[in-house]
Amino acid sequence: MSDHPRRYLIAYDITHDGRRVKIANLLSAHGDRVQYSVFIVDCRPAKLIRIRAQLGILINPREDSILLCDLGWPDRAHDTMQYLGTRRTLTPDTMMIV
Repeated sequence: MSDHPRRYLIAYDITHDGRRVKIANLLSAHGDRVQYSVFIVDCRPAKLIRIRAQLGILINPREDSILLCDLGWPDRAHDTMQYLGTRRTLTPDTMMIV
């Protein structure tokens, strides 16, 4: 498995408000919200494993659902996403000095 960063689309359907807020906060810490329950996360495979483990602790597997889609390398993933209407800005995958 390559250690290069990948872009993931993570969408969730969570029934309980408290769990939904915790999951949104977790994903906000790692990526960009592009829809109410959809995030784009750029990360290396090891980090995705940690995020999945954290999500697994937060959900109720009998009631909740989380979808993780590998969109490929961040610099090429824009080709896999199309928008209708307004488009949300994603955090650049390059380093920024502020």
